[in-house]
Amino acid sequence: MVAFIVAAASILIHELAHIGMVKITGGKVNKVKLSLVGFSAWVHKIDKHRYMIYLAGPLINAAIAFGALTLGQSDIFIINIVLCGFNLLPVFPLDGGRIAQLFLGNRIGIIRANRVLIKVGIVVGGILMGFGLVQVVLYPWNMTLLCAGFYIRKKNKELPTYLYWECIQALKSKKDSLPRKKIILPQNTTINQAVEYLRWDYLLEIYIDNNQYISERELLTDSKLKL
Repeated sequence: MVAFIVAAASILIHELAHIGMVKITGGKVNKVKLSLVGFSAWVHKIDKHRYMIYLAGPLINAAIAFGALTLGQSDIFIINIVLCGFNLLPVFPLDGGRIAQLFLGNRIGIIRANRVLIKVGIVVGGILMGFGLVQVVLYPWNMTLLCAGFYIRKKNKELPTYLYWECIQALKSKKDSLPRKKIILPQNTTINQAVEYLRWDYLLEIYIDNNQYISERELLTDSKLKL
């Protein structure tokens, strides 16, 4: 019972750290939803502070774990170090997945990064479920890994459409003060193909065969844009 209370309190503090960092960096929280796995928050105006916001939760767990270690509180240390490590796994919908989304998105394109991470998430979820079955055999009634793997696998199968919509909305809100990058695409490039080149940290200036010009803003508001 004590372990459950400590875990619940640690998860609550983790989520509050995310929300607090949004506020500190000038972002806005539109809505917060409580579920069995913590809070889900809808935020905007986070711009280049995304890394800080996503890292806030795992770092507060790491800080609690360090404090518990110095005080000799082994249960609190173990729970928080596990929460920190688990949330840093590079899979959606964990914080590590969001951090990987930003890192890869600036290198291979946001939409491509989403596809890669969703595939990774489904595989990792399956692996965790496999270890979870072993855990159930060795430690009856302990279904932690099995539930975690099921949750991650299920979420990644549901995410593609939502992630696409979320990223397009985030890209539309980018500041005009960001650096601009010019790219030249072949004449037969479609809108969906052009979207593949979008990154987080700059505004795209697209030239079709070095002739026809379209800005990132125009690309994102084009009525033909489909999943």
